[in-house]
Amino acid sequence: MILDIRCLFFVILLYFDTVYTRQCPFSIEPPCLCTSTKYEAISVTCDKATSLDHVLKALKDPKATINSLSIVNTPIEELPAFALDGIQVKRLFFRNNGMLAIHPDAFIGSLSETIEELEIRDNHLEHIPQLGLPSLENLKILTLANNFITKIEDNAFLSYLSRTKIVKLDLSSNNLTYLQPQALLGLESLKQLFLDKNGLTKIPTESLENVQTLEELSLSVNHIEIVEAKSLPLPGLKSLSLEVNQIRQIYGEAFESVPQLAYLYLGNNLFSIIDPTTFFYLKQLKMLSLSHNKDLTEIKVDSFQFLPLLIRLEMSDCSLITISPQAFHKMPKIQVLTLNRNQLINIPAATFSAFTELVSIDLSSNAINYVEDFAFSQLPTLGHLDLSGNRLETLPPHILYDSLHLGYAAKKRTLYLHNNPWRCDDNLQWLRKWLRENGDVQTSPTDSLYARCWTPANLSGLDIRQTDPVRSHMPPKSIAGEVMRKYPVNPPKTVNVPLDPNLMNPELPQISQANLLVIIMGIVFGVVAISLIVIITARYAKPSFSQKTNPNSAAPSINSAFSTTLSGSALFNSDAYRHRSATNANVFLNRPRYWWF
Repeated sequence: MILDIRCLFFVILLYFDTVYTRQCPFSIEPPCLCTSTKYEAISVTCDKATSLDHVLKALKDPKATINSLSIVNTPIEELPAFALDGIQVKRLFFRNNGMLAIHPDAFIGSLSETIEELEIRDNHLEHIPQLGLPSLENLKILTLANNFITKIEDNAFLSYLSRTKIVKLDLSSNNLTYLQPQALLGLESLKQLFLDKNGLTKIPTESLENVQTLEELSLSVNHIEIVEAKSLPLPGLKSLSLEVNQIRQIYGEAFESVPQLAYLYLGNNLFSIIDPTTFFYLKQLKMLSLSHNKDLTEIKVDSFQFLPLLIRLEMSDCSLITISPQAFHKMPKIQVLTLNRNQLINIPAATFSAFTELVSIDLSSNAINYVEDFAFSQLPTLGHLDLSGNRLETLPPHILYDSLHLGYAAKKRTLYLHNNPWRCDDNLQWLRKWLRENGDVQTSPTDSLYARCWTPANLSGLDIRQTDPVRSHMPPKSIAGEVMRKYPVNPPKTVNVPLDPNLMNPELPQISQANLLVIIMGIVFGVVAISLIVIITARYAKPSFSQKTNPNSAAPSINSAFSTTLSGSALFNSDAYRHRSATNANVFLNRPRYWWF
C-alpha cells in the first residue's frame, strides 16, 4: 500500500514536470536555454552569444509567447531596427552588452505591445533613451541601472507612450548628480523610484513634486548631508530609504509632508543624537532602522515617544552604552528589537518587561555582564532572546518570569546563550534545570556553538543544559580502630617462656671515686672559661659603641662594598628600592578566558 502511494506521488511529480518542460519550444538551441516553472511557463536565457544574430538563430522564431528573455554577455553596441521582430516577449532583459544606442525602430512590431518590463543593465547608456523606448505601449517597469547616465533632462519621459502606465523606474548605480525640475514629468502612475548609488548631494524636491503617486523612494548610497523641511512632497509615500549617506541632521518638519510613511531606513549615517521631534509627524511608522550610526551612544526616555505604532526597531552596530529603562514604553506595539553589536553593559529590569506583543530581542555581541532580575519578564509573545557573545557569568532566577511560553504563536523558542563565560554554580542551577525541562528551547544557532560552562574547572566545556558529571568519591580516611573493627581478629595464643631471675632484679651501675673527681674538675674549668670570655667581650665593646652614635655612618661603606663587589651602583640605596603600586583589580585583561569564539 505504501509503495503504491509513493509510486503515485512520483507519477504526479513527473507529470507536472513534463507539463512545465513541454511548454518550452523544442526549436531553441544553444547558447540559449529554456526553463519552465509554475511562475513562468517559458523563460529563456541566452548567455555569451557572439552577436544578436546568433541569438535570433538559436531562438528560431518561437510561436509561443516568451514570458522572459534574457540576453546576457552578448555584444550589442546598438540595438538595431526590428531587432526581435516576430518574437513575442513580456519581460526583456539586456545585461552587459556594451550597448550605447537604440535604433528608433528597434521595437516596432509585436514587441511594442507585448513588452511589460524592460531592463537595460550594466551597459553604456549616457542618457535616458529618447529613441526606441517611447514606442512601447504597455511598459510598466523600466530598469536602466548600472549605466553612465549623468543627468535627467526636463521632459525626459514625456514622449513615452507608456508614461501613464510605468509604475517602477530604476536608475540606480549611474552617475546622477542632479535631476532637472521637470525630469519626471509625465510619469503619472509611478509608485517606485530607485536612485541608489549615485552622486546626489540633496533630495531632488522639485522633481519629486511631479510624481505625487510615489509610494517607495530609495536614495541610499549618495552624498546627502541634510534633510530639509518639506523636502519630500509625497503625501502617499510609504517607504523611504536614506541609508549610507552623510546625514547629520533632519529638520523637525522634514517628514510633515509624508504622513503615511511606514518604513524609514536611516542606517549608516552620522547621527549623534536621536531627536524625538524628527518623528513627530510619523504616526503611521511601523519600521525604523538606525543601524550603523557609530556616534549614537544613548537612547533617552523620550527618543521614540512619538511612534505609537512602531513594530520593528533596528539599532545594531551603533555605540550604545546606556538605554533609559522607559525608552521603549511609548511603543506598545513593538515586536522586534535588534540591539546587537553595541557597547551595553547592564540591562535594567524595566527596559523590556511587560510588552504584550514583543516577539524578538537581539542583544548579542555587547559587553553585558549584569542583568537585573525580571528584566525579560511578562513577555507572553516572546519567542526569541539572544544574549550570546556577552560577558555573562550568571542570571537571576526570575529573569524569564511569565515569558518564553511553550504555546507562544511562533511555536519555536530560542534563547541564545553561547559565547558567555557561564559560572555553573548553585546560582545558575535554576537556568540549567529550566533548559533541561524545556528541551525544545534552542540555545545556539548550531550545535557547534552550544552554551558551555566556563567555571568551575571541573565543569569547563560542559553543555550548560547537561547535568553535572558523577564524581568518583574516595573512601573516607579511618582510624586504626575503625579498620580493626572491619576485620575479625584472632587473639594470640599463650606462650610459656622461662624467665631469668637476673633479668627480673637488675643491679644499678656503680660510679668510682676517681671518676667522680674528674667530673667535678671539668665543671669548674668550664665556668672559669665562660667568665673570661664575657670580661674580654665587655672591654672591647665599649669603644665601638661610641662610633655608632651616627646611624648613617656605616651606609657608605656598606653601599660601596656591594658596589665594588658587583661593579655597579649601590644595590641597597633606599631611593632606588621602592614598592610598585598594586595593579587595579578591575582592569579588563585581554586573556584567552575572555575570548568568546
